[in-house]
Amino acid sequence: MLRALGPMVVIEISLRTSDLPTTCRRLGVAYDLDSPAAPGAVLAVLPRRRRRVVLASLAVVSRWPAGDTCLRRCLLIGHRLRGLKPVLRIGVRRDTAGAFSAHSWLEFAGRTLDPAAFEFAPLGSTDQ
Repeated sequence: MLRALGPMVVIEISLRTSDLPTTCRRLGVAYDLDSPAAPGAVLAVLPRRRRRVVLASLAVVSRWPAGDTCLRRCLLIGHRLRGLKPVLRIGVRRDTAGAFSAHSWLEFAGRTLDPAAFEFAPLGSTDQ
């Protein structure tokens, strides 16, 4: 968990002082905000030794004073697993009551870790 604290401080400062592409570059996390492709139909499976990194990152973000958001989770996990070449994606949806929401997720080789990603239209598909 301690290894996640330093990057989490960088994430927080960067989110508050610069744009998302700059933040992603600082962290070594690729991003795709233009592709209309839906999340892959099959969930990603990480190597066993990498799962501990994900769990530790989730623990840090869940206790983060500025809040536990999907974007912070993705940036931290993406940074810590950057050797696996994750790609940050963002999507939007309207629920049955018409409320708008956004969500971010990571993809590894076109497969997402997050089953909730399938409920969102990627940003690149919103202008069609």
